[in-house]
Amino acid sequence: MESPPRPRSGAGALTLIAVAAGLWLLHWLADIITPLVVAAVLVVLVQALIHAIDKRWPWMPTWLVVVFAAVLIIATLGVAMLVLIEGVSEIAAQAPALYERIDGILATLSRTLELEQPLQLTGLVGNINVPQFAGRVLGGVQGLVSTLLLVILYFAFLLAERRKVARKVRGSTGDGARSRSILQGIGQVGKDIETYVWVQTLTGVMLASGASIVMFAVGLDNALFWTFLLFLLSFIPIVGVTAGSLAPAAFALLQFPTLTPALIIFGGIQLVAFIIGNLVYPRMQADAQNISPVATLLSLAFWSFLWGMPGAFLSVPLTLTLMLICAQFDQARWVAVMLSNDGTPAAVRKRPKAPASSARKGA
Repeated sequence: MESPPRPRSGAGALTLIAVAAGLWLLHWLADIITPLVVAAVLVVLVQALIHAIDKRWPWMPTWLVVVFAAVLIIATLGVAMLVLIEGVSEIAAQAPALYERIDGILATLSRTLELEQPLQLTGLVGNINVPQFAGRVLGGVQGLVSTLLLVILYFAFLLAERRKVARKVRGSTGDGARSRSILQGIGQVGKDIETYVWVQTLTGVMLASGASIVMFAVGLDNALFWTFLLFLLSFIPIVGVTAGSLAPAAFALLQFPTLTPALIIFGGIQLVAFIIGNLVYPRMQADAQNISPVATLLSLAFWSFLWGMPGAFLSVPLTLTLMLICAQFDQARWVAVMLSNDGTPAAVRKRPKAPASSARKGA
């Protein structure tokens, strides 16, 4: 006599508990995991740079190419960190004056509109201790120095281990077909992240260049810093460019006596972003970035909640990785389909078919 089928409610509850515990661990261990993820992305970029150098100068020794690519990536990251810390330090010093300037503009607007209750920044955004808030922002940015050291440490070990991945995968699975599938998935993740970073870098340079023309034409102070900051924020999907245009426009209020320069800066950056986002970016976007706009927004909110600002920058690469991993398993492939834009993610299209013998055994 066959035993009755076991209820699946217990398995579903265990899965839910496991997911909740995993998310809690990701949040609790954010200070350890986020530098590791950033280092992994940097290794992908180094690998892409190595391939580009090998194609152009094939005579160069492999060890020299690896060292050059690694030093270039780390040096760029270090310079970016120094510029960011110096710029944020100056912004933090000007924050109280900006707060008073915006309050004065709101008071003038209230008198112009003849409002009974005058507008105040405190009433709009709540009671903010500006010096304390600026100090926290500055302290958080300066704390990135220690995080950068941890990223470099992870980066060095991951770069040294990258050639051993295939051997470890084959040794852990013991199945040739399964190991090939996993290695193909890892390679696809690397290509997707490489394509995403390449596209975002080119469009970010275009956006920052157009914005710098607007800011220099208006005569905004620290235009180089704002250009660099806008380039970094372009890697945050959807909201990055908006934040990058609001910040220099706000400090234009502090520098100029009228609203016109601030409006020109904000409108000019938004116009450049509109042109690039609608004419340039779709032509450069590859199939590897076949992510639904809703999924992009949700992933931005999700990873920002878990890991803060690093999660915002890594939201798209992490979603690309999640989509490809889910596509490798029949039970989770629906997640990849839901995350995709057209219902057929590249990970599913490129997923190798199971051998005929395996299919017969499964039947």
